[in-house]
Amino acid sequence: MRIDSNMMSGMDTLEQTSRKRNVEKVSTNESQNTSAVESDVVSISEKGKDVSEMTRTLKELPDVRADKIADLKERIANGTYNVSGKDIAAKIVNTALEDVF
Repeated sequence: MRIDSNMMSGMDTLEQTSRKRNVEKVSTNESQNTSAVESDVVSISEKGKDVSEMTRTLKELPDVRADKIADLKERIANGTYNVSGKDIAAKIVNTALEDVF
């Protein structure tokens, strides 16, 4: 088959027509999507509202429990804070296992 310049110009015209149709389709889809966006409605269930309120409340709580820290400082200062070696070893082992798994 031999391709000459007449065939090439026909191909160019066909390609331009195809591009024009694709642009028209995209424009039509965009206008349809725009109208759909304008009519969208969001509703949040009561459970969702409760979760949101609990999350907000938790964020307001301090990260540090000052009362517990004050108690520990006082017990350490008085010499009444004692931890057994078993408790320390158990905590070390559990922490190491958490890191592995």
